[in-house]
Amino acid sequence: MNLTERERTILQLGRQGLSDYKIARKINTDPPSVTRSRKNAHKKLSDALTDLDWALQLNVRIVNSRSISCRKFLFFL
Repeated sequence: MNLTERERTILQLGRQGLSDYKIARKINTDPPSVTRSRKNAHKKLSDALTDLDWALQLNVRIVNSRSISCRKFLFFL
């Protein structure tokens, strides 16, 4: 699960209380694009939490592989 730079920016600005309209003006795009990017980011994060929950239910040890080029989580039994 990799958030794009745009998705990260939109989530950060949203955390600051900015509406999609204000975020769009700040990053020079239209509000529907902001809404779509925000929804995509939330979906990615939700999927990642589901995967982590599944792994924890199986008592799987989770290793963050930031040093590996794929930047995904590796699961080890």
